[in-house]
This record gives sequence, structure tokens and C-alpha cells, in this order.
Amino acid sequence: MQDDEIMQLFRNRDEAAIREADKQYGKGCRKIAREILGNAEDAEEAVNDMWLRIWNSIPPAEPDNLFAFLSASVRNCALNRLEAKRAGKRGGGEIPQALDELSYCIPSEESVEESIDSKLLTESVNRFLDGLKFDARTVFVERYTKLTPVAEIAEKFQLTESKVKVTLMRVRKKLKAYLKKEGWL
Repeated sequence: MQDDEIMQLFRNRDEAAIREADKQYGKGCRKIAREILGNAEDAEEAVNDMWLRIWNSIPPAEPDNLFAFLSASVRNCALNRLEAKRAGKRGGGEIPQALDELSYCIPSEESVEESIDSKLLTESVNRFLDGLKFDARTVFVERYTKLTPVAEIAEKFQLTESKVKVTLMRVRKKLKAYLKKEGWL
């Protein structure tokens, strides 16, 4: 079933919309949630939270790209679930640190998560990432999409932690300059 057909089911408030969207995009959504949460059970709960959120937001929301909309929503649900799981051990999580690292180069009155979800900013960031060399883009995406700790990135790509940190710092500076040029700052 095509996205426009699924969207029409949502507009008609037909519960088949969730079944069809899950057939089409459920596997990808579960993968995103699993990468953030680290286990299938929590990921499944995050996906269920996402379906409720989607059901309540379409309409009035009319996403141009349904998978991008679902991805952003499941990511936020997974992050919320992870934050709740870590509530007792504040300070040791990677999420606040990773988002703080990005906060100075993404302008917003809202949280960084909400800013990233805005369509135009997301498109600008994606264009920026498309222009990066593969190594820098991969490290950046590992850190800020998958929220992988620096030490794990270094091990995974056989780099020193220092090299990963320097790469991330340089890419953040380039991102900030790019967003200034694009008129975001």
C-alpha cells in the first residue's frame, strides 16, 4: 500500500491505517527504537507509544514523507522511554551529553529534539550531511542519530577516542557555519 493510501486511512480514522503503516514501516521503526533502547521489549513498547502518538496527530498533521514522520516520532518515544529508565541515574547517560553537544549549533526556543524534528531544519541538516566525507558523516550519524558513546564509535571504526572527538567537533563547527549560511542562525 502506498503512503497516500495509508494517509487517507488515517484521515478517515480507519484503524487499518496503523496495520498498513506497520506492515510498510514497522520493521524500520523497531530498528530505530532498538538501537536507542538496546532491547526488543523496550523497543516494542516505544513503537506502540509511537502508534498512539501518530494516531492522535494525523490529522491534523499531513507529513510529506510518512517514514520520516514515523522515524522522528519513534525516536522521540524511544528517547522518552530511555530517559524514564535512566531517571534514577541522571548524569551518566549519553543522550543529554550528545544533545548538549549539538545545542549550540541548532537554534531554537524549543528543545534540540523538537528543533531537529522540524521539516525544514531536518532537510538542511540532511543536505549538510550529504556533503560530508563518508568517514565524518558516519561518525556524526553514529553519535547523534544512534547516540553511540564516543568510546564505542572509536572501537567500531578503529579510531582513537581523541580522533572521534576532534572529528565530531569539526563537523559541529561546519554544521554551525552551514546553518548560518542557510539562515538558521
